[in-house]
Amino acid sequence: MKTVQVRKNAFWVLGILAFVSVGLNGCIKNTASSTAAPKTYISLLHLAPWAPAVEVYFNDKKASSAINAGTVASSYSALDPGVYAIGFKKAGGDSVVASLSSSIYDSSEYATLLLYNIDSMHVGAVKIADNYSVLTNDKSFFRFFHLAPELDDVDLYFDNTLVSSGRSYADNVYSSSYNQFSGITPATVNVTVKKSGADSVIATLNSVNLSPFNAFTIYLRGRKGGTGVNAIGIDYLQSVD
Repeated sequence: MKTVQVRKNAFWVLGILAFVSVGLNGCIKNTASSTAAPKTYISLLHLAPWAPAVEVYFNDKKASSAINAGTVASSYSALDPGVYAIGFKKAGGDSVVASLSSSIYDSSEYATLLLYNIDSMHVGAVKIADNYSVLTNDKSFFRFFHLAPELDDVDLYFDNTLVSSGRSYADNVYSSSYNQFSGITPATVNVTVKKSGADSVIATLNSVNLSPFNAFTIYLRGRKGGTGVNAIGIDYLQSVD
């Protein structure tokens, strides 16, 4: 499954967050009279398969409708730069599922908010800085997230080439280097995740076009016995201009 994220000039984004739509309407109305105000950009990945649907709160103000586990934003949402504490509450209730402490969201910054399972009863949240300054015209760029909580370490292959090895569950939460994009020669590849150090295939996604000057977030997601977007499988997000 592919979900394209819009990176730049994205004032017409899909926007899972309700308040963003209001802000964007204001930007659109003012484009004829002045330069658009600087924005910061966020994306949400709810990849905690044991978690309930959540509603997002910015500085204690509700900013979304219910977002089910397995949901990923198909584009960045723009909002005014500022300092935000972000809470994720159980949809339709007041219990806090996870939270992010106050943090600066700078203008022209791209950030991914990731929900993941710490265990079957607890959910963690992390803010990931999305750095696209590394992109070049002659390379495609990728990063890989292991977000299937019941699975041990895995290896990632493009066709028959090992491109990332010994990846443990949610290791990108604890090591920011895994959130950086790595450059490779553009190609159309079959993406395969195997049990680390073995030839046991966990999931495969065929014919992924790793095009130049694009960034791909490839992730293993789901749980055993899960269905749909919460089944064990590989998905990816493609960030494009």
